[in-house]
Amino acid sequence: MSKVLAEKLLTDVKNYIRRNLARPEFLTALALPPDAGQDFEVSYLAQGEYNLNYTVAFGPRKFVLRINTGSQMLLENQIAYEYKALQLLNCSTVTPRPYWLDDSHQELPYGLLIMEFLAGEPLDYKYDLLKAARTLACIHGIDYAAPETSFLVKEPGSFTGIYNEVARLLQTYSSCPQARTETAGLLEKIFIQAGDRKKDEQYLLGEPWLRVINTELNSHNFIVNRPTDQCFLIDWEKPIYGEPAQDLSMFLIPTTTLWKRDYILSREEEENFLHEYLHQLPPCLHSDTLQDRVEMFKFFNQLRAVSWCAMAWTEYIRSDRPLSNDDTFKKIEMYIEPDFITNLFKAYVK
Repeated sequence: MSKVLAEKLLTDVKNYIRRNLARPEFLTALALPPDAGQDFEVSYLAQGEYNLNYTVAFGPRKFVLRINTGSQMLLENQIAYEYKALQLLNCSTVTPRPYWLDDSHQELPYGLLIMEFLAGEPLDYKYDLLKAARTLACIHGIDYAAPETSFLVKEPGSFTGIYNEVARLLQTYSSCPQARTETAGLLEKIFIQAGDRKKDEQYLLGEPWLRVINTELNSHNFIVNRPTDQCFLIDWEKPIYGEPAQDLSMFLIPTTTLWKRDYILSREEEENFLHEYLHQLPPCLHSDTLQDRVEMFKFFNQLRAVSWCAMAWTEYIRSDRPLSNDDTFKKIEMYIEPDFITNLFKAYVK
């Protein structure tokens, strides 16, 4: 289904670009010359779980056109949310510049944005760990004025937000007739532990440190340009205004590092990453508690990861899912195996 949709939309995207090249505001937004429509190319680039990405090239100038097919955050206008986040983050210099938003659904059945194409390759934990630390420090180091971040989702508590999302995800899995009883029971047991652990967020609420955070830091959401030694964070589908330690923890946990790279960080690698992050970060009142904050998030981030996989499994077994990835489905099935879950939470659940 996803391949068919990608191929069908490729033609639609070409026609969309061709029509909009006649609009002065489109040319201005992308800083294109009046004759840009004489020669352009559109190619399929990649897809996520809720987005399709194409490259649009006008000679040497290249852009990414991103089509949104659904919302993990249950937002009515997911693509506009991501576009506004990219606008906000533009000053970081490590995220793609956004150029164009079309959430009208008039010319295409989905919302879309056009953003900067950043050349490079996905992050490799063996070689790029410190680059990622510097990139996150650039993002988390920006202290925005309150009105600038007013559109972002803000959770009632650092752990409460994840807890509530997990509750919704697990409800979807447990209500599926094909759900594995052993997996559902195990996740329910861990979820009860989460209810007890949620009270620990009072420590964070007492000394809040809030920034724009990404919440989905797998290796393929980073782009590393080795010739220039630059590292960018490109996927901003699910940002919130929250605790930076949530991002750092998400980056470090095995459910993230195994997802695309089949890699688990050593304790030394974790320490080196956090040391570099703090070294690059502007002076921070919470630097002495950062390690504790990161550790507190690990349980919740891992629970969110396996719970999302449980929910996604119920979508993947349906024939009407717009987008799907075979490699992703294999990882989803791996993550909801009882043995995998038990090993993942052995330090937390006796």
